Amino acid sequence: MAEPASPPADDTIRLTDEQRLEIQNNNTVEKAAAARGELSESESPGRGIHGEVGVMIGSHGTHGAYGTADIPLGDNARATVSVESSSFGYKR
Repeated sequence: MAEPASPPADDTIRLTDEQRLEIQNNNTVEKAAAARGELSESESPGRGIHGEVGVMIGSHGTHGAYGTADIPLGDNARATVSVESSSFGYKR
């Protein structure tokens, strides 16, 4: 197997001839559609609940927490739920 050329000065990644042939020979229509982001929501992996949580801590007793969740509902709908609770160390 040929050694790949040294990396160029920019962030371009170059494939060897063997790597290009491997991709071309093992590619499918579904893999190409997924790579281009063309799969519908029901065909794409990861249809579970996604979200994030976070906290904040500040001076004088300031603190808080938040969370949000994106929930798939069937093939064509979703619900997004967010909650937040915070307390500041002084009267607002």
